[in-house]
Amino acid sequence: MGTVWFIAKEYLKRLQVDFEEHGRKTFSLFPFGQTKTEQIEIFPGTHWITLTTRLLDLCDTPDEVKQTFFQTLLKANAKLAEVSFGIDKKECVIIRSAIPVIGISYDSFNATYEAHKNGVKFFQKSLAPLVESK
Repeated sequence: MGTVWFIAKEYLKRLQVDFEEHGRKTFSLFPFGQTKTEQIEIFPGTHWITLTTRLLDLCDTPDEVKQTFFQTLLKANAKLAEVSFGIDKKECVIIRSAIPVIGISYDSFNATYEAHKNGVKFFQKSLAPLVESK
């Protein structure tokens, strides 16, 4: 995993984004631009490098709204091949992207990073209003 961590770090430097290192476990990015996201977490694992972002806390959302929203997330997952939406153990909506380590290149890393940011924008524009207005 050490080599994968160094590769991820080098690619992040090339992207010229601000990031923090958390030991040799994860990186936190603070993207600029149109995403309202505070943080993208990058975990360089043995077989995959994953990008994860918390998007919306659903703790105070009524169950009926959650059920309808979960169906919407599943449909969004079917439309968007590059990213997937889910719910983490803290009841937050997350978006996750993954890059296989085998055959990794800067271009594939950059494409996945851009897809992740676009998925965040898609969520904020198209999906979040479905819950936030309730």
